[in-house]
Amino acid sequence: YQQQGQGRIAAADFKAQDYCRAEMPKDFEFDVKFTVLSATVYFTGAGFPNVEMGYINSSSLKPVKTLMDKCRPGSIVVFDNIKVKGPGDEVRTIENVSMKLY
Repeated sequence: YQQQGQGRIAAADFKAQDYCRAEMPKDFEFDVKFTVLSATVYFTGAGFPNVEMGYINSSSLKPVKTLMDKCRPGSIVVFDNIKVKGPGDEVRTIENVSMKLY
């Protein structure tokens, strides 16, 4: 389930991810590709008594893997200040994405 930057994902599935990607909504008319350049990633909720923050500087989640490993059902992960490169090499900031893990 994903709606306007919010979604749910199983904690085990989230922790198994190595990369992130930016996708257009399924009903979008054109096939447009974006490359993730960077994002700030916040971790809160279950497993995080205080908000913890990490950064990625590509689509690789390796820089935040230790924080991802602490996630469990009830954790909330927010990708913020997401910079992507799209058609024509235009760099833009897209809407944040939050996920509640179950």
